[in-house]
Amino acid sequence: MVASNSIEDLFNMQASCRLFASACNSDAVYRHALVSVLPIACFLDYSGMPAMTFLHRCARARNPAAMLRVGMSHLFWCGHRRGGMRTLTEAAKLGDVEACYIAAMLLLSLGDKTDDEVRRGFEFFCVVRESGTVERCREVFTQVFAGPWSDIPPANPEESVSSCFGSCRTRGTIGDDSNLSSVACVQCLAEYEVRKFLGSYCI
Repeated sequence: MVASNSIEDLFNMQASCRLFASACNSDAVYRHALVSVLPIACFLDYSGMPAMTFLHRCARARNPAAMLRVGMSHLFWCGHRRGGMRTLTEAAKLGDVEACYIAAMLLLSLGDKTDDEVRRGFEFFCVVRESGTVERCREVFTQVFAGPWSDIPPANPEESVSSCFGSCRTRGTIGDDSNLSSVACVQCLAEYEVRKFLGSYCI
């Protein structure tokens, strides 16, 4: 309970006595630590500092918010695409909505996609859509990618990133002035969101 409310209180508790220090070092505590207060691109500010050691410890305990941040570090800072994507998708599977968003955008837009990756991309996008946080997540990652630090070139936002059934009436018709609440096709909504994401990334 302490870890899920305040990282500072957790550290103070660890420093108070050996008994608490031992208890606070369990995976259960690190799994629920309040990592979401750290910026998603925290590796830019905390690289090589104790904060990153703490973050990696939380990620090993399968803290989804920590796994998101470590995955972003591996993928965009270190250039470890395979390991970074694996960590991001694991965080998404554990229910982190921001991890679901970035995993969906990457799975649906990066080159050499497999059918299974496209399917998982749509599934993660559905989680974000059902949570009602699509716009918030888009804003979060627009800010994350505003800096010049990423070495991974974005895909061309003009290229098709997914496909839906040929009978879909909204296919290729969604624009910025469209009423998305009237669009029922998840594939079309996902493709629209990927284009918005890539458009922000390319600016």
